[in-house]
Amino acid sequence: MAFGILALKGATPSSLSAVLVAQAVPLVIFLPIGGVVADRFKRAVIVSTTDIVLSGVILAIAVLFEFGHARILYLAILSALAGTLGALWWPAFPGLTPSVVGQDHLQGANAYLQVVSNMGIIVGSALGGIMVAAFGSGPAMAFDSLTFFVAGLLVWRLRSFSEVKTESESVIHELRAGLHEFLSRRWVVVIVAAFSVIVLVLRGAEGVLGPVLVKTHFDGAKSWALVITFESVGYLVGSIIGSRYRPKFPMLFCVMITLSASVYMLLMALPAPLLLIGVGAFAWGATIDLWGVYWMTALQTHIPRASLSRVIAYDAMGSLMFGPIGLALAGPAIVLIGLRASFLIGSVVIALCVGGALLEPQVRRLTSVTP
Repeated sequence: MAFGILALKGATPSSLSAVLVAQAVPLVIFLPIGGVVADRFKRAVIVSTTDIVLSGVILAIAVLFEFGHARILYLAILSALAGTLGALWWPAFPGLTPSVVGQDHLQGANAYLQVVSNMGIIVGSALGGIMVAAFGSGPAMAFDSLTFFVAGLLVWRLRSFSEVKTESESVIHELRAGLHEFLSRRWVVVIVAAFSVIVLVLRGAEGVLGPVLVKTHFDGAKSWALVITFESVGYLVGSIIGSRYRPKFPMLFCVMITLSASVYMLLMALPAPLLLIGVGAFAWGATIDLWGVYWMTALQTHIPRASLSRVIAYDAMGSLMFGPIGLALAGPAIVLIGLRASFLIGSVVIALCVGGALLEPQVRRLTSVTP
């Protein structure tokens, strides 16, 4: 998508920002509703249906690119629809895991889910870069559409594991109850607040600044595919470590290793050689998946099953709510202060967020209650 947009006649980094913001805003806005829906209905059906519908949205984008009809307005509208579908998918999928496996196996299940997902991401990142470079964005996104369709069919088979809520309060009541569960745990609120700012920085960095950096200083799509592949391998390594290593204080451990994001941004600011930037992406990728394992296990363990998807939705909404701002600011920031200064400011902001989160005792002292 990024390189397809940047290749359009008259397109600028701000054009890319606009399309990505169009996807990010409805994702954030509708996440709480997605949480209520996931706690009320069969989560596997929600995941499957959104994947299949999203495959059609991505296919439409592919057709626009392939036949020369891509316009920023059309891409923004389709991206907004994709964001809305994401808001339904996001709370449902993690909430499905405790229905399939017992509590004693949650950390292992979360880790292994991420292992196999990351194997797909590694192959997809490399293949995506090759396809965009060789055939263009249209065929690459058409193939992406097919993968979502297949994924939807696979998850449909898990529908018998999903519970259905027999008695439901009003949507407003359930939104309030989920918000109460979310706000009643300071460690959750502090970490989500820190990540709302970290995600703001990283969305702009990886969504806009990174592609512009490699287009300017390196070899365009191929170079960015290499960086993302390094990051994806980091995902895989992180999820493998997460399946075996159980830190006594998982939130303290995760917050501290988040400094890898600050280093990653610093390497892009220089800019360092491409392989060194890839190493930074690898370290950040491993951090993301370690967070994924320990964070989701903590939520699944400490949050009542009946409200889990709503808490996950508020978590995602809080973490992602400033992402659109990061995407919107990234393009103009390049013009106003330049690439290097944008990356440097982002690196400092992330380090400050890490320090702020560590000031909360619950973050430092939360222990794992799983065996």
